[in-house]
Amino acid sequence: MATMPPPVAKTLSEANEIIARLHAENEALRAENAALRARVAELEARLAELEARVGQNSTNSSRPPSSDAPWSKPKRKPPEESSGRKPGGQPGHPPHVREPVPPEQVARTRDVFPDKCGICGLELPPDVAALDAYEHQVTDLPEIRPEVTGVRLWRKRCPRCRGFTRARLPADVPKGAFGPRLKATVTALTAKYGLSRRELIEAIKDLFGMELSVGAVQAICEEVSEAVAPAVAQVKAEVEKSAAVNADETGWRQKGEMHWLWTAATPDAAFFVLAPDRGHAALDTLFSRTLEGVLMSDRWVAYERFEVEKRQLCHAHLRRDFQAAIDRGGQAKPVGQRLLDESNRMFKLWHAFTRAEMDRSALAAAMEPVKAAWEDAVLAAIESSDRKLAALGADLWNHWDALWTFVAADGVEPTNNEAERTLRPAVTWRKCCFGTQSDRGSQFVARMMTVVQTARRRGVNPLDWLERACRASLIGLAPPPIFST
Repeated sequence: MATMPPPVAKTLSEANEIIARLHAENEALRAENAALRARVAELEARLAELEARVGQNSTNSSRPPSSDAPWSKPKRKPPEESSGRKPGGQPGHPPHVREPVPPEQVARTRDVFPDKCGICGLELPPDVAALDAYEHQVTDLPEIRPEVTGVRLWRKRCPRCRGFTRARLPADVPKGAFGPRLKATVTALTAKYGLSRRELIEAIKDLFGMELSVGAVQAICEEVSEAVAPAVAQVKAEVEKSAAVNADETGWRQKGEMHWLWTAATPDAAFFVLAPDRGHAALDTLFSRTLEGVLMSDRWVAYERFEVEKRQLCHAHLRRDFQAAIDRGGQAKPVGQRLLDESNRMFKLWHAFTRAEMDRSALAAAMEPVKAAWEDAVLAAIESSDRKLAALGADLWNHWDALWTFVAADGVEPTNNEAERTLRPAVTWRKCCFGTQSDRGSQFVARMMTVVQTARRRGVNPLDWLERACRASLIGLAPPPIFST
């Protein structure tokens, strides 16, 4: 398009008017240019955010590893020094063979004698003495069928008043149609092995030849939930007294609405709560505000009520944030890489400590230069023009002491992996059952996850323990503690 020639003034006043108009147009163009530049900057930031969101995986966000694309193999673990050994059994390691069952546990024995010589082919008659035997053992499962016990309640007539009286059920006989072992089996298949109601019904039919309805399964689960309640309360009390507790939460659907399954885990126990929220009210039901030990967790705001000195932030979560800064690129990339490098140095020392290559005093001394380097990197993040990285740096600065509790405190680790591993079976269960439909169902989930995860930590067979708990409930007793007997 041809440019219009500038207007020509005939008088001084016309010239002043033209100059004023041109100044106004110039200012308008400058304002429009500034607005367009701001809009471009806004769209570029939005584009960068969307590109970062598209590039999210389990290494730079809170997305689970199962959401990663099958063709990508992101490295999720902090780096460890390679031992240089090939995978699998190492030369000279003792062989692992199946030990034979003791003779007293063998149900029956079958003797087989050779009928011909394996060398010359001569027939070996029965009167040839047998020298020794090599026993080959085969283990199999018998066909299991339900054992039905009939309890006949007789009626008698009183010879004096001529009234009729029928016998009552003994205290050790269930009022319902199912015994303690069956109840324990149904509950274990649901809570430990994550079967849905209909899958469980099919499994009971295939394994034991027994028909159950969905309503019967639900009634059994509710009965067992009440039977184990005192033991669950005891586990909560033990967790609250622990020197170090890992806490985490994950989403759970109850009747289509979002709820949250919380866990407080220690090496010896795990307590679960299923709550309708993710805030302080739910955290109050998980453990008291006067938690005795150190809390290991992520940076979720609900945990802010605990003092920084009694917390340990999860460095594995921080590594995701550092990787996200690297993946965003721009000015965030070099600072994010610096933070990740310092994280690698920190974990290298921690792994050396866990391998007993240094004691705790040596660990503390070796961490001092690492902490100084971390401080410089965090300050660089605060000064970064990247908004997310600057916010991360400020948050780390405000929680500085909570980054290093593991250096001096026994039983405290720099990650919250224990809580995440504790939640993993519940996540698998959630995917199979699609959540719960009532408060009682959610309570059953929390109680049974507490029982199963605590039993696993203590080497207790949950099926046997659940049977003992059901038998105790029959006669009005509290369940036994979740310890092996």
